[in-house]
Amino acid sequence: MHISPSYRTRLLRGLSVTVCACAAVFAGALHCLAEPPIEKDDPPAIRRLVSEHLTLYTDLPPGDEVDALPALFDQAFPQWCAYFGLDPADHVSWHVRAHLMRSRERFEAAGFVPAELHDFTSGYAIGDRLWCYDQTSDYYRRHLLLHEGTHAFMQSLLGGVGPLWYAEGMAELLATHTLEDGKLTLNQFPKSPGEVSKWGRIELVQTAFDALRAKTLERVFEYDAAQHRENEWYGWCWAAAAFFDGDPRYRARFRQLHDTVDQPDFTERWREALGDDWGRAQEDWQLFVANLDYGYDFARTNVEMVAGEPLPAEGARIEVAADRGWQSSGIRLTEGRTYRVVARGRYQVAAEPSVWWCEPGGVTIRYHDGLPLGILLAAVRADGAPSGTTGLIKPLAIGLESALRAPRDGTLYLRINESSGELSDNAGSLQVDVLPE
Repeated sequence: MHISPSYRTRLLRGLSVTVCACAAVFAGALHCLAEPPIEKDDPPAIRRLVSEHLTLYTDLPPGDEVDALPALFDQAFPQWCAYFGLDPADHVSWHVRAHLMRSRERFEAAGFVPAELHDFTSGYAIGDRLWCYDQTSDYYRRHLLLHEGTHAFMQSLLGGVGPLWYAEGMAELLATHTLEDGKLTLNQFPKSPGEVSKWGRIELVQTAFDALRAKTLERVFEYDAAQHRENEWYGWCWAAAAFFDGDPRYRARFRQLHDTVDQPDFTERWREALGDDWGRAQEDWQLFVANLDYGYDFARTNVEMVAGEPLPAEGARIEVAADRGWQSSGIRLTEGRTYRVVARGRYQVAAEPSVWWCEPGGVTIRYHDGLPLGILLAAVRADGAPSGTTGLIKPLAIGLESALRAPRDGTLYLRINESSGELSDNAGSLQVDVLPE
């Protein structure tokens, strides 16, 4: 899943050494693109499949899944155009040449792999030429071709791919797809692992978070060629693109970034575009990573940051919706003080195969994040401009009743324990009383 540096970048690097080195780099780049003539007979054991936008060379045997790839690639083309704001009618001649290989040696012997093309793990793109190894899952074979196809589209029609975090993030974002009754749809947030066999990006991020290796947005933005072979980074690049593209607060601005893919200060321009939302974006990112799951529901997990007021002497009652993420109680707690939190109510936490009813103590026949499904959770978020680690990724289990000692000054937030991807079939609410002790 690698992309070749642009000729301009190669030339600039060469100039920092000598003029001769610059010429050598340019010549090498041209040589990399040299291929066998199209009109030659296809080598034995290598088939050629042609559609409007793709010529696919492969040593895989005939079969429905493989033979459908060129037509599916054609379906992707207008969707790439729509995402990046291009008119397909202006680019009807755009065409990519791809090589889907079971045996690299066979393609090398046939002259389809330039000698200068270094080893790669899964796929590689140079301009409008792609090389992909065969995969053990039909889904991931399509995904890889679409990933490298996204690189080719951006390089040839947008004039660049941006920094690595954006290049790989967009390739992963737009390659993640569904295929139903022959219809391909790009840019789909997976609802279950079965939809995206062998993909594993969500698991990569979940595993890193559980191991205390979660990456900040700043760290993702620093992703460079030295880490390009580490598979975990593809998970983080996808996550960053999925976060900015999926959250309504940032989506419109994120989808304009393609206008600056050829600018060296691309990432700094993105921070400037976020403006005053940059701090909020860093906190939202932490919540996204902490709660990432298949079917992540951006609308229901969106947090309205509403600062609280001091708790009245008689206490206060809050209603908490079962189908939402964190919700502000409107109550400001004082660090070190203890409060009594009492919850009651009956609400729905699943609809299939029949309704699962739940009370604030949770459903103990199923657990989520190590706690009973549906149990009441609490967290205290420091008021003011976000900085550091948000208190909302360190929830406290409340259940039916608990004494809560405020870990910091800030507003009390409440929610039930539920996957971010399974809120849509919840219903009802619970009542929570917060009392001073």
